[in-house]
Order: sequence, then C-alpha cells, then structure tokens
Amino acid sequence: RFLVLTGGSLHDIGKPGMQSKVNALIQKEGMEEVAQKLNTALPTLQIIIDGLTQPQGFDIRQGFDTPDFKRGIVSINDLKQGTVLTGRVENAALFGAFVDIGVGRSGLIHKKYITEAKLPRDERRRSLALGPGEKVEVRVLNVDVARDRISLDLIRVLR
Repeated sequence: RFLVLTGGSLHDIGKPGMQSKVNALIQKEGMEEVAQKLNTALPTLQIIIDGLTQPQGFDIRQGFDTPDFKRGIVSINDLKQGTVLTGRVENAALFGAFVDIGVGRSGLIHKKYITEAKLPRDERRRSLALGPGEKVEVRVLNVDVARDRISLDLIRVLR
C-alpha cells in the first residue's frame, strides 16, 4: 500500500529513485497523514520507510563487531551444560532471542531468562527484549544434539 502511495513498484526498492519518491510523498503529505491513510502507527511507518529506502544488499548487521568465541568450542558437540560463553544476538522473536555462540548453530535465550536485572541499568527498556547486534554473556542450560537445539540463559548484556 505504501508503494502505491509513492507511485513506486517492487522493482524500485533499493534504488536511488525510491528515496526520491518517498521523500516527495512525505514532504507533500506529511508523516501523520500518510500513517492515517495506511491505518498504521508512525513508528511502523518509519520502519517501512527505512526498509524501502536502504540500498540494495544493505544488511543492518554489517557494522556489528564479531563476538569473542571460546577456543576449543567449535561445534554443538563441544557444549556442556553450565558452560559460559559470549555471543551476538542474531534475531529476536516474541518468545526470546537467538544468539550466535560460534558453534554453527544459534542458541535460544527464552524470554523468561531475559529479566530487567540482567539488562544494563542505563538501557532499561519498556519491553524486556534483546535486539540484533547486542553482545551478550550466556550460560548453556541444555544441549539437545539430536534435535540440534541449544538452550541458553542470559547472564548479562556486554558493552
């Protein structure tokens, strides 16, 4: 629906002309008016605009630092319950966060293990969530090699 409002198409996404079309629409009608036409909230509209105006091949994760992985732990078979590791949040979902811990398979921190006390004091959020790119320290709770699943507990968010 937003593309229709801009006069753009799927083929325009990621191209310089898309930025011009979006800017022209927002300048002409304003963010609030466009949000009302689309029956959406301003933050959601901003996410749509940001996504459509990024250059082709843009990946938000490009600027992330790589986490320091433990030597000797390179596969799921090397993990033991209680092992403390550092990792980088790859993706967040309603039920938790997926963390790259350097074993070729992301582990899951279930939302019940993401508590306010484990988040930095200066970054307490309305929602207790972790976002992509955050560096974290985790403890291995369970390793299910047969199902290729790793359960993690959040110890703290690293700086």
